[in-house]
Amino acid sequence: MLRRLLLFVLAFGVPPVAGRAQPSAPGGFAFDTSAARKYFGETAGLIGRDAGALWHRSLDGPLLFVDPASRSLLAAVPDSEGKLQPYGGFFRGQLPAGENAANAALRWAGRTWAMALWPPPADSLERDVLFAHELWHRIQDSLGLPARDPPNPLLNTRDGRLWLRLEGRALQRALGVEGAARLRALRDALLFRRVRRRLFPGADSTERQLELSEGLAEYSGIALATGDLEQRRALVLERLVALDSAGTHERNFAYRTGPAYGFFLDLLSPEWRSGLKPGDDLAFTLEPALGPARAGVAATRGASYGYVAVRREETTRAARTRARLLVLRARFVRGPLLELPLAQMKLGFDPGRVETLDSAGTIYGSLRLSDHWGVLQADSTGGLISPDWLRLVVPAPADTGGRRLAGPGWVLELAAGWRLVPGRRPGDMTVTRDP
Repeated sequence: MLRRLLLFVLAFGVPPVAGRAQPSAPGGFAFDTSAARKYFGETAGLIGRDAGALWHRSLDGPLLFVDPASRSLLAAVPDSEGKLQPYGGFFRGQLPAGENAANAALRWAGRTWAMALWPPPADSLERDVLFAHELWHRIQDSLGLPARDPPNPLLNTRDGRLWLRLEGRALQRALGVEGAARLRALRDALLFRRVRRRLFPGADSTERQLELSEGLAEYSGIALATGDLEQRRALVLERLVALDSAGTHERNFAYRTGPAYGFFLDLLSPEWRSGLKPGDDLAFTLEPALGPARAGVAATRGASYGYVAVRREETTRAARTRARLLVLRARFVRGPLLELPLAQMKLGFDPGRVETLDSAGTIYGSLRLSDHWGVLQADSTGGLISPDWLRLVVPAPADTGGRRLAGPGWVLELAAGWRLVPGRRPGDMTVTRDP
């Protein structure tokens, strides 16, 4: 990606945790410290049980809780720059405006943190998956598997979704059978992946990069959080089932397929992690363990996975998508627009609301983006980022006065020293530094 000063949100809207969490308010303190102590202990337990075994490298690192409403922080250890203050056995502070509150790895105040939104999931198993997921993101660069987040617009097309869903169904079948039947289902999954890759040149690269980042993070979270194979299988299955119901797959497909291929690689090729390289594809890393595949027509092999019904569903969805893209093009292309230049942005968004708008760029829903000019929050309509990552576009505001600007679905807190000026077309606006 052209700008690596991005902070990507791995989950938004996690369910509230049971307990005595206080109501949050801007500048307030919303943490139930007894619950926090428990969660810090759970994290230490995850790290201790692993003891560096999974990746031959310890996941040990600090966990940082952030309340998204108040932006208050809570940690069990101090930072390296004195920005967190002691608080009853913990350390508390405020997340700077330029950073996004998210489930993510965060480099801040001299340390690399695994940051988690408060409250974390109430389900203890999913909570541990989340903590371990973010702990893995802390170390992925040191594993030679750098974070990548390329768009996958093919997965918003009829055929892209069709063959992804069939691949997911084949993986589901493989979870429920053993022996030759499992190998056959896995070979089918790889066949369906190959069909998709042939239809969409370049997809092998973009899908692989996301799967080696978010897919491996989620695989690691599940592997470290679960106590036995059956528990792990259940979580993998749950994620695969979601491929049939998720509204978009452009960025979140890897959370489903990555854990599945990791699960089967652990069973059939246990040393796979040791030699994994950035150019590897998880699915095809599995292929040597499956034996020779029989020649077959993909549509014929897909019949037992519901090929006809899935194709019909995706054809209907594609028609709805075309109509939706016309609406989005009117909102983000034809204008009038507010265009914001991107130089050193930090981006937070909902990975379940990412949609490519043809050559215009990619729309990120539940968007929060900071740059030199300030902070933009677009909770309902999101914003469009150009393919070259040089521009953010939202519908133009009606009122252009003041430092707090608002438009359809968005609010911009303009930084000191910046002002609105006319844009390239009549009715468009942009920002510039004060002279």
